[in-house]
Amino acid sequence: MQDAAKNLVQALPDYDHLLQFAENLRQWLVADLNRSEETVPDFTESRAKALLRAADLLDDPTRHSFDRLLENETALRIALFDLLQESELADDETIAALAATGAAQRISEAASFDEWLSLFVAAYAWKSGYPLFQLDPASPPDPYSPAGQVLKRAAYYVRRQVQRSATERDKIGRPLAYSGVDRPPGLDQLQAEGPIAPLPPHYRPPIPVNYPEVSRDTLQVDPESGDVPSGVTRGEPITITDGDLAPPGQPATYREPIQISGTEAAPQPPTRVVTPDAAVSSSSSFSRSVRRRYGRGKQSMKKTKLEVIVQEYPDGPGLYGLQVRVSCKGIKSFVAGTTSREGKFTCELPVPEATGLTYDVDLSWPREMGGETERKSITLNADRTRFMLPFFRQLSNESGNPLKL
Repeated sequence: MQDAAKNLVQALPDYDHLLQFAENLRQWLVADLNRSEETVPDFTESRAKALLRAADLLDDPTRHSFDRLLENETALRIALFDLLQESELADDETIAALAATGAAQRISEAASFDEWLSLFVAAYAWKSGYPLFQLDPASPPDPYSPAGQVLKRAAYYVRRQVQRSATERDKIGRPLAYSGVDRPPGLDQLQAEGPIAPLPPHYRPPIPVNYPEVSRDTLQVDPESGDVPSGVTRGEPITITDGDLAPPGQPATYREPIQISGTEAAPQPPTRVVTPDAAVSSSSSFSRSVRRRYGRGKQSMKKTKLEVIVQEYPDGPGLYGLQVRVSCKGIKSFVAGTTSREGKFTCELPVPEATGLTYDVDLSWPREMGGETERKSITLNADRTRFMLPFFRQLSNESGNPLKL
């Protein structure tokens, strides 16, 4: 059933087609469940809203939040997927035909649909086989009756959509994106954009006339029509006379050989590089320790990057050479290093694939800025490949004007 609901949602290409499918689905459900031999009232959106309000199952703030949430295409795909799966509508052949027809339908103007509550109540009533004309807002049903259970499922469905976090919504909605491939146009849809190229023997060669190998046979230069440049002028030849050479018989002169004594060749003492006082731990050993404690035999681990940015003030210059230390609770080792000239320090850390993991970041400010150590904690997860953690010494620039964070 889950695969069937996923395929139905993936077949709808954009937001307008999703709204059109929701409207067609509501019309089909109301027409199927609100039929009676006697005259019955129409099951409208206001009637469904009055039912939920009379049963004290859904408040106005939750309903308004849900309406704003469905303005996003990803949230709308998740809502339709949950509805088709939980109400078992995805297994019905008529619903599959509605989705296929709606996906192929061409929408000329923006679609609009705002009768969501009546759609949800009708969907859960269809699952329970309960007729809609028996739901009366004047006499709310008992919470444990079949009608009361239909309303409770619809209200719980709305609250669950609102209570989802943005990260969870993005993770669920990514597999529900449109997976169709645009087909090439048919022969009746092709339009002639220009004259058809002639066939041999009426064939035009693909070589333009301005190519050098073609234009050299057509261009001619008349020497008398312009000034012809003269030849190259040469200076006096270089000659060497006997006076330029050493007199014959005179021995060649040599300079004294260069000698280096042992004292002059003594090696200079190596320059000592002073590193920060914090010990630098290997990133590989730290990653192995984290994986051994949180990943072995429990859940798989992924890698993500943590970028620590140290600036004097927001959007200001980066601070160079500050000591940064990254540790994790329960792990004795750690990762440490210094910031670059841009004030950045980047490290790769393991996180569980299903849950997040909290790391502690300690920054040692220099002595002229107080010399204290500032700690911040950040929870990393596998949904993102890079996280940023800023450190600021002050919240205003050099002029003293406060900055908006």
